Amino acid sequence: MDYYDQKCGLPMKSRLEPYLTSQEVADVLGITKRTLMNWLRAQKIQEPERNQVNRYRRWTAQDVERIRQTIAEKNSD
Repeated sequence: MDYYDQKCGLPMKSRLEPYLTSQEVADVLGITKRTLMNWLRAQKIQEPERNQVNRYRRWTAQDVERIRQTIAEKNSD
């Protein structure tokens, strides 16, 4: 079981869809959902794709890793 599985409760592979909610992404990153939304609004991180039906954000494990890299780069400056 990896970090995402532990934080989200279900392995990514056993979910119906391999996507995380914004709250789950925030939890994995150790930030609040509000901070995540502020980063999106300020264009500090890339907007994930959205569900075509309900327009919810569809975060992937790759999206989370991209955010981690962005945070690490900004912290190293």
